[in-house]
Amino acid sequence: MSVKIKNIKTKMIKEDDGSYSIICSALGVYSSGKNQLDAKKNFLSALELHLSVIREKATEAITV
Repeated sequence: MSVKIKNIKTKMIKEDDGSYSIICSALGVYSSGKNQLDAKKNFLSALELHLSVIREKATEAITV
């Protein structure tokens, strides 16, 4: 079984307080930062963590 993921989109939102949020609803990854660069760095960290958990769970599922 294989799954193809296409067109995963993210959205950057400027908040009322001047900070930025980045949302990827398709993957369930959300992050924020005080500026755009900070928000991007935080999002990439959150994405890496999210994908590592998925990878770990998938590896456990096929080794059981």
